[in-house]
Amino acid sequence: MKKIIVILLLLALLLSCDKAKKNEEGYQVFIIRQGHHESFSSATPLKDSVLSFKVVFDSSAIYSIEDSEDVTDVNKLFGMTDCGIANHMNSARVGWRWFKDSLQLFAYVYSNGKRSITYMTSVIIGREIDCSITAVKNKYIFRINDVSHSQQRDCSENDRYMLYPFFGGNESAPHNIRIKIAY
Repeated sequence: MKKIIVILLLLALLLSCDKAKKNEEGYQVFIIRQGHHESFSSATPLKDSVLSFKVVFDSSAIYSIEDSEDVTDVNKLFGMTDCGIANHMNSARVGWRWFKDSLQLFAYVYSNGKRSITYMTSVIIGREIDCSITAVKNKYIFRINDVSHSQQRDCSENDRYMLYPFFGGNESAPHNIRIKIAY
């Protein structure tokens, strides 16, 4: 029964989203539409323990949040579920936010249901950023350009799926946000 529910959820995700298209530079352009959270949903399996990608943010990553409680929330850029499809149980992603006139990137992890968000670096809009997330025995290793960080990993299975750009927590995208990712 559990497998049937997972399959139905995967099918619903596949059928409910706009697919991102690769441009001439090899990037997929993900758009988080105004008033929405997700850019793209797909249950794309990830066979490797390393997810390497390049990302370019444009000026649409600059936003303001009206609710002062949500202004420090971190959005999700790209990453993987781990040990199954439950991203709020075990997952590793690069997170991002526009805060204090800066585009900030984070290691964003759920490990055994416990969330941890760690600031890594600030980047410049329009510049290509090299990123990777590696799942090893008991930790995730994040790399953003020349900055590295490791975070606890509490599962040992290799059943992973890719996670795509997502805006918010409580807030939805205040305008269309465009992110280019090559992986």
